[in-house]
Amino acid sequence: MTKLQLNKLKQAIKNLAKQSAKSFLHFKKQLTSSKSPLNKKNFVNLIKLLAERWRVFSLVLIAFISIYYGLGAAISSEIKNHLNQELKITAPTQKHLPSAIIHVLKTQIVDSPWTPSLPAIFPASILDNMPSFQKGAKDSANFFIKKLAARHADKNLKEASQLLDYPSDIWLFSRIKEDKLAPGSAKQYRKAIDKIAEFNASPTIPAITPTQDFLYFTKAVISRLNRHISHLGKHIREHNAELLDFKADDIFYQTQGEIYTLHYILSALAKDYKEEVIKAEQYENITAALSFLELAEMLDPLAVKNASPNDVFEANHLLYLAYYLSEAQSRLKTVYYKTKLKSMKANP
Repeated sequence: MTKLQLNKLKQAIKNLAKQSAKSFLHFKKQLTSSKSPLNKKNFVNLIKLLAERWRVFSLVLIAFISIYYGLGAAISSEIKNHLNQELKITAPTQKHLPSAIIHVLKTQIVDSPWTPSLPAIFPASILDNMPSFQKGAKDSANFFIKKLAARHADKNLKEASQLLDYPSDIWLFSRIKEDKLAPGSAKQYRKAIDKIAEFNASPTIPAITPTQDFLYFTKAVISRLNRHISHLGKHIREHNAELLDFKADDIFYQTQGEIYTLHYILSALAKDYKEEVIKAEQYENITAALSFLELAEMLDPLAVKNASPNDVFEANHLLYLAYYLSEAQSRLKTVYYKTKLKSMKANP
């Protein structure tokens, strides 16, 4: 939600609250005008007054719901998608890649309410874009935790991945048995963050050939980008002719959540394997890929559109995302093959 939209919403709620307060005070005056105790006659009169003043009650109820849910959701709807923030590296043995994953998960789970699991009593439960973004960021982080776990065969990483596989919509009760208590999604994900931190704080992270390590993770980023490009393309082809595409905004923000994680992952790889990037002379391509991911993350439409690609009057924001991801993927493929070729020449 933009600042302009937020200000308009606050003003509308403020005006509605003023009208409701006036009506409520008038109703209160009617109730307290009689000094006699509440007998049967007065009770009947009260019922009549309630029937006559149903509009007042409706207005008060609408005002309460608007203020509680509208303002509450507006306050908690800030998507944490700031890029290029400094990562906390506290020891020489720590790598940027696990630190980047920890940072991403903390921004979505610790620094923000985990909205996909919130029940209806919370104002943030009515949000639509933020839950999609958070799930996308978490899923992408989990993908790379699995890659790290497979690469290092580490117990903490394996447990972290299992915790991140936990359903995203559990608040207090089990999905299978609704009367049974279950650990909340956010609680499980916080445990996963602790496990990743334990791995990153270990005295020695198992040594693997840096070039092969870099190629392994770069290929994983390319694979993830390809998955999103295919998903976006499929949805555009199948649904761009629809008058109203209600899934477009979910896909848009979930993809942006994934991009948020991918940007931090790629930036971390460029730092952890700086020597490999320089040897292969691929600094410019890495930088270009990061720039395209940043452009995709900066897209902030008032309403997500999935218009026909041939439409000159309406936008297709999913197509914009697909374009930026394709450009980033193209640069990373060059990085991958150039680095691999350089390695083969150095070690025939």
